[in-house]
Amino acid sequence: FAWTRGLAHRGELDANDELIKFSKTLEKVCINCVEGGSMTKDLAILVGASTKYLNTNQFLDKIDGSLKKELN
Repeated sequence: FAWTRGLAHRGELDANDELIKFSKTLEKVCINCVEGGSMTKDLAILVGASTKYLNTNQFLDKIDGSLKKELN
């Protein structure tokens, strides 16, 4: 979220509505993935010891696929 918030701020400074929309969409996709049960170990252990998790590359692939669907 540090990057998406930075991009959104840059979008505000430049009056770039598309960049702002992209940033908000990426945040929404991340939240939906985690709420849907796709998360990395650091978040999964907060939910419970037996919670399944993805490694970093798997999580990024999930985000990528979801983001592409959302943008199209």
